[in-house]
Amino acid sequence: MATPTVPNATGVFATLGYNYTNPNGAVVPYSNTTLTHIQTVPPVIKSWQAQDIASNSVDGYVQNPISGYVHNISDAANTILAKTPIVSTTGADFSSILTNINFLSFGALDATQNAQTFLEHTDRLCNVRQQSDDANVKINGTDFPYYQTATSLGKSASYILYQTDGVANTAAVMGSFTSILDRTQLSQISSTIVTDSAAIVASLTYVPSEIGGYYTSSLSPTIVTKYTQDFSNAVTYMTTHETADKTFYKNLKDMMAKYNSTKQYVNMGDSESYLINNFIGTPKLISRVNS
Repeated sequence: MATPTVPNATGVFATLGYNYTNPNGAVVPYSNTTLTHIQTVPPVIKSWQAQDIASNSVDGYVQNPISGYVHNISDAANTILAKTPIVSTTGADFSSILTNINFLSFGALDATQNAQTFLEHTDRLCNVRQQSDDANVKINGTDFPYYQTATSLGKSASYILYQTDGVANTAAVMGSFTSILDRTQLSQISSTIVTDSAAIVASLTYVPSEIGGYYTSSLSPTIVTKYTQDFSNAVTYMTTHETADKTFYKNLKDMMAKYNSTKQYVNMGDSESYLINNFIGTPKLISRVNS
């Protein structure tokens, strides 16, 4: 064995379980030429990578920074769902709150977009949920932004957008990640929903009935209107951010696809140029490649 070029990295080879005795000498040392070349290659692995590979500890690297807030919101919604139907004794209208808590509860999976889809969306952005995870449960993630695909496409687009529009910031990448960027706002929304839910539940009185019973609430219409807006804010945050991320990513994919469609006709060789100019190119393309 040669001297490793990356310090504190020994142990990766052992994970392969190599025990071939090489009875016929088929495994040979590198030639001097090959050895000289491989020694000049910059390190392709860092010490911590090697150590984690050797110790089989290649997980636990990422987290969803807003997962706790979303779970708190869903749990709060479930505390109200567990005490329905609700009848107001003051004329307050609980219908909008009940509609929104159905969206915010992980148990309400009858909609195409809800707190569950928002959580899954942010898990994808955080690399907690990957394309293989969706494929295993028959979810088509072709148009979903995942950490790897969104950052890769965004970085590629950054070069183009700087040259075409002078965009000198990280918008091309971060445009797909807005759902996890505003966690301060979501934290505040979560705290409000938890407080509101506790107040609503505390106001309820169970009324037994032959048809199953119900709950009454003495909360004033003014308070219920305020709570209605709070729950609506939570729903709006999730729907607008999830939709914006997915829309931006789809537009990013479309833009890069259009770029690649035109790229094939740039810096062409003599044969390609001859074919375009004399046989297969339309006047539109010929005018462009010769401009």
